[in-house]
Amino acid sequence: MLIPRIFQIFDSALPIGSFNYSSGIEEAYYRGYNIENFIYTVFNNVILKGDTVAVIKSFKDPYYMDELVYASKLTNELREMTTNMGRSLASLDLCQDDFIRNVKEGKTYGTYPVVVARICKCLGISEDDCAIGLTYSEASLLVFSAVRLGAISYYRGQEILSTLLNRIEIHEEFEPFDPILDILSKSHEKREPKVFMS
Repeated sequence: MLIPRIFQIFDSALPIGSFNYSSGIEEAYYRGYNIENFIYTVFNNVILKGDTVAVIKSFKDPYYMDELVYASKLTNELREMTTNMGRSLASLDLCQDDFIRNVKEGKTYGTYPVVVARICKCLGISEDDCAIGLTYSEASLLVFSAVRLGAISYYRGQEILSTLLNRIEIHEEFEPFDPILDILSKSHEKREPKVFMS
């Protein structure tokens, strides 16, 4: 049975600062990339093969996965995004967990997917439900960033989000890889003015 508090964790209104980040969407938009294709690529190569897998594995070994997730984010922007969101989520005190406590004390990075996993585990939310929730959270961040920039309409955004949610699959290995995102993120660090922090 689905635990009702899962909706709280993945509510876009949760005060973790996700609206500050676009995961490369802003830079891709300004450089003339096909935004829909970019969203699908990041979803498949970074979210499904990276953060979604990290959630599953963090139920058992959060400290190792926290190091691995942090190392997989190759630019300052992407690292700040995952740690700022993770630490903000940890600070909400939604549950008591040793890993969460160490995040709040600054003893570990506190990457977003790992913090999500530990809160889910603490609240009795299953690995699969938690992974799907995280996937939705990060997919919607991509889509709504594109909408805010005017790259796609609200209606098209919902169509894309529906397509993404129908493509969710859980991979076994943690192997995120998207060199285009890394290059765009590095360029975005120097862009001024900008709407998003990533």
